Amino acid sequence: MNDSTTNQPNEGKLVTRRGVLHGMAAAGALALAAGGLKPGDAYAAGNASGAAGPLATAFAQDLEGKYLDPDRIFSSDVRWWLGDAAHTDETLLEQIQALYDGGFRGVELCMQNDSGAPDAVYAYGSDMWSHKWSLMMNKLLDLGMSVYLTSGTNWSTSNVPGLDPDSQAAMQNLTLGTGTVNPGETLTVLPAPAANARRTGARFVTAYAYKVVSGNAVDPDSRVDLPVTQGADVWTQSLSWTAPGDGTYRVFAIWTQGTYQASSPAAQTSYATNYFDARGVAALRAFWEQHYLSDAALRQKILDGDVQLFMDSLEINPGTAGITWWAEDMAAEFEKRKGYDIMPFVFLMYGLPQVNAVYNAYIDRAKGTYDLAGDADRREKIINDFLDVLTDLYVERMLTPLKEWLNSVGIETRAQISYGRSFEISEPIMAVDYPEAENFNQYDQVDIFRLWSGGAKLTNKVLSSESGAELPQYTTRQMQVKDFYRTYAAGFQRMIWHVWAAEFAYGSYAWPGFSRNFFHPGTRHPSARDYDEYNAHLGRVQQLLRTGKARSDVGFIHNNWNQGMAFRAESNGTNPRVAQMNWQLAHMGVYYRSTELQDYGYTYDYFSPAFLFEDGVYFDNGSKTIEPAGYKAIVLYQDWLDLEGAKKILSLARKGLKVVILDDAATRTPFNDGNDADLKDVIDKLKKLHTVRVATVFDPIEDYFSATPGGYHDDVMAQLQDMGVYPYAGYVEENQQLLTQTREDEDGNRFVYVYNYDDGSYRSQSLRPEVRDAPNPGKNIKTKLVMEGEFVPYSIDAWTGDVTQLAIYEWTNGRTLVPIDLDFNNIALLAFEKVKKGQLHKEPRIISTNADSAYAVPDGVAVRAKSSGILSTKLSNGKLYRSNVTVPAPYDITGWDLTVESWRPNSTERNLVRTETIDGLTTVNTLTSTVKTPINVHLDKLDTWNNIPQVGEAVSGTGHYEASFAWDASKASGAYLDFGDQLNESMKVWINGQKVGGQVSTNPTKVKKDVGGVGKPTIDDGTGQQVPLVGHDEYTGGISLTKPVIDISPYLKDGVNKIVIDYSSTLQNLQLDRGVIPVQLNSRNWWQNDQVYLAYGPKQAKILPFVEMTYSAK
Repeated sequence: MNDSTTNQPNEGKLVTRRGVLHGMAAAGALALAAGGLKPGDAYAAGNASGAAGPLATAFAQDLEGKYLDPDRIFSSDVRWWLGDAAHTDETLLEQIQALYDGGFRGVELCMQNDSGAPDAVYAYGSDMWSHKWSLMMNKLLDLGMSVYLTSGTNWSTSNVPGLDPDSQAAMQNLTLGTGTVNPGETLTVLPAPAANARRTGARFVTAYAYKVVSGNAVDPDSRVDLPVTQGADVWTQSLSWTAPGDGTYRVFAIWTQGTYQASSPAAQTSYATNYFDARGVAALRAFWEQHYLSDAALRQKILDGDVQLFMDSLEINPGTAGITWWAEDMAAEFEKRKGYDIMPFVFLMYGLPQVNAVYNAYIDRAKGTYDLAGDADRREKIINDFLDVLTDLYVERMLTPLKEWLNSVGIETRAQISYGRSFEISEPIMAVDYPEAENFNQYDQVDIFRLWSGGAKLTNKVLSSESGAELPQYTTRQMQVKDFYRTYAAGFQRMIWHVWAAEFAYGSYAWPGFSRNFFHPGTRHPSARDYDEYNAHLGRVQQLLRTGKARSDVGFIHNNWNQGMAFRAESNGTNPRVAQMNWQLAHMGVYYRSTELQDYGYTYDYFSPAFLFEDGVYFDNGSKTIEPAGYKAIVLYQDWLDLEGAKKILSLARKGLKVVILDDAATRTPFNDGNDADLKDVIDKLKKLHTVRVATVFDPIEDYFSATPGGYHDDVMAQLQDMGVYPYAGYVEENQQLLTQTREDEDGNRFVYVYNYDDGSYRSQSLRPEVRDAPNPGKNIKTKLVMEGEFVPYSIDAWTGDVTQLAIYEWTNGRTLVPIDLDFNNIALLAFEKVKKGQLHKEPRIISTNADSAYAVPDGVAVRAKSSGILSTKLSNGKLYRSNVTVPAPYDITGWDLTVESWRPNSTERNLVRTETIDGLTTVNTLTSTVKTPINVHLDKLDTWNNIPQVGEAVSGTGHYEASFAWDASKASGAYLDFGDQLNESMKVWINGQKVGGQVSTNPTKVKKDVGGVGKPTIDDGTGQQVPLVGHDEYTGGISLTKPVIDISPYLKDGVNKIVIDYSSTLQNLQLDRGVIPVQLNSRNWWQNDQVYLAYGPKQAKILPFVEMTYSAK
């Protein structure tokens, strides 16, 4: 293996297999490009899994203590769709066992309609609902898991069974009746809304008329109040008014009434509570105290455990002909807060985007059906005023009292706030314990996710996302994790899977189980047995992203009360246009148009100026940053800015905060407050400060926030750098493939998440010619990360938890440069130990090497070569080492015995039956069983199932592989095992009886626990046979599912070695073959969410030997 010594007094030491302690990371942490590189071109992060050699520092040992076997609290969560309360107790317990064994942190209990279950006995509010929810809550909390309760029947609204819909505790609205009156025509009865919009408890509010200028635009100075008397009923309002002869007049007649919005399934009609009146929360509280909180023992478990109330995306509706939501004192509250009467202008709220806003990221910010002729600015300001008050009441009367009450009984609040409805987009983050968004409406667009990340970072709250609702029904982990990775790249720290479902159900559901319209992870899938490793992986990522506090570079002040989104925005490339793009992959910003900051490594977020006044948010006079997020500068880019926010920014800029103003931003206030001139005075003062710059858009468009191409080029970054603002984690050169997030712990150590988000496949659709016409960068990127400050870098393997101290990095001008080598849809987790005084020259570093990888060891470095030749390595202490190494050639493992277990539904439908009787009510659950047919095959070399004639592409299920291979420990230090460039779904690997990449978890939160049945250790398997309901061990890690290459050195022995693979496929190929789902590219209009036949199984199993040399730094 080694034919010569070094040309230095300290010769290199050959490392045998026993010297490679626990696997790997040299390739994963510092992998050089295949085919050889010039000296000094070693790269960090991501092309294989594992950790190399002994840990050199206490910091590294501490990291491994956290990341090898992460606590369950860092795992992902899952939403569980339950078919009414009609699952048997045994079915529920079976699923809870699977959820615990799968390593999930917690479960969101969400009722759905089971079409066969009678609502009166099984739905929300029924006795059976109380029993089932109590059973699940008790069992989950007993297991140490978290429980999340929806604020009503399911996710749509906060609702209470039996609530009086006409009371102020229930949601109220203003309802519009409107019509036109010709010149000189006499009106005797006010126009009323259609019969289907009328409710029995309605009250008349007011009426007036405006002169029509054109279309739906009225003369704002022409209002005529219309006095009326009530006729036969509240909807008959009589008058005698003759329209002036100067034109047509539009009459606006306004009533208030309950919206009667209800959620199902419910044992009684379950009406939405009023979000703008404290009586709405009081009604919900009374219901909860009667049900969830009436059991003293369960209430104590709630206090001791982790329980949250969850509110999904706002789906409250103002009702047919509804103008807006209402509370009986809202007009008075508006006048108290804004200083004028809103009623003459409330008709402007009719037709605001509401739910439609999620369909168009460029929807008009403040425009409904009607307009003020010649005064669009005033119309926008009045609308913003009203929506500002609406937001305040939502926060003050719903979110805040809800949080205060629930916190007092041990429950925290988590909510998907604002989007899709007319509320300020970020401010409600302040009033919940856990803010949340969802990729369903945000199309995985990092620039849209930034609307939440700013507020979450400034309040240092864990930010979550409901993810996966747009995935194909039987998709892979690889496609799912792409959703997750993109969301993490925006600073999110917690994933909620959409959406778990049981197999057994009450109604008639086709195989493989309850509710088939979405992607349903769960026991129906072969790969459910591998969720534990996957959750350990996600737990490492989420733990890193929750460490300490954010270090983000720039905050964009962003106020919007009608925020457009991107639901199913993709036009599939047939006719790309601004409103229907995958902006992220087209390298086009959604709100801030330029991506230059992003392309150079700056992280930035959007947030309301109100956060600058929030408790806990402060300006650090030493670092000149806004804390606790670490913002070094803010950018003003919207045309409006409220006066108090401007004054606060002026105050901070005088203290040293850097500010960039883009063109004519902040030229008016968003409100009808008469403060535009005062705002100008503040901005003029701001522009004179040495900490402020004005940036220019070089390709301007008339409306920066419209669906018009342009605005993609400006000098914001140049202005920031002119003031010395550089990113916490930047790049040595521009790239359009990497996204990062940075965190900092209390000791000043930094933690960086790096993601390669772009494979270049969408660039041809960009509306930016310089992107569209540029060479495709490919799926891999090699560059250098530039960290602000001097650090010792480490790599944390996201799949195994192994930690490696890196050996190739630079300290230059107070910065740390670390090479990065990362493939598409792969991540790197990096830790940076802050250099202490006097430490600077003690850490061994490699200045240049032609080795394939390298890492630090105590008092030295180690380098690895995967091919024969002269190794040349120069250290930071000036020593140069040269070693002639001979490395055995790579070789395939051959002689495989494969048993594929083919899964198909039983030809007899619903042949499995479970029955229970509780309090005289008999419940029957059924399921079509899965027939598992073995297919035995002998393979010379591994190949995917579609290339194996005995199996074929139509088969889904599991594969058990066994083989033996020879290893000559005298000829190499160790080896990697390469399963190919792609893997679909999941697998576990054993070599010589040892689990590769992980071991059985010993974390107290993950140790094996048995759920058992109802008062016994068994449950009915559906055939009448009792089977044990027992837990399984959870593993800490394994093979990377996105780059299936791993160091197997710790598991090898000299001579013959045995390897076992347990592979799990998806059900997609089978369901395509059965015609249950169609072949479909860009499923649900999401780019690359393809529903196609997949290549199942590992493509190869190739041994890649390496020789490792260690060199002393002494």
